[in-house]
Amino acid sequence: MKIDAHQHFWKYEPETHVWISPQMKAIRKDFSPNDLKNILDEQNIDGTIAVQAVQTEKETDFLINLGNENQIIKGIVGWVDLQNENIAERLDYYSSFPKLKGFRHVVQNEPDP
Repeated sequence: MKIDAHQHFWKYEPETHVWISPQMKAIRKDFSPNDLKNILDEQNIDGTIAVQAVQTEKETDFLINLGNENQIIKGIVGWVDLQNENIAERLDYYSSFPKLKGFRHVVQNEPDP
């Protein structure tokens, strides 16, 4: 099986996707699995891993819903607040979604410790 290991999907919102600068106008629009499917088919790629682009649980839930609706999404890397005091509860909740494989936290815009 051939997999695209890192793909973002979003409904573009300037307030939410603040990391997309005006110089990135080619991606300042919505991206859905339908936009990717033909490209994957043309390249004989079987699916993709959907990776969060915004650090919110709302984003994780959005990707889970996309994964449930689209067979090309083989796995999901979401986001959860790993420093939250209820992290065990959140991880337990998210463990019930088979396509959710892990979480990431982007540090590029955070100050150095």
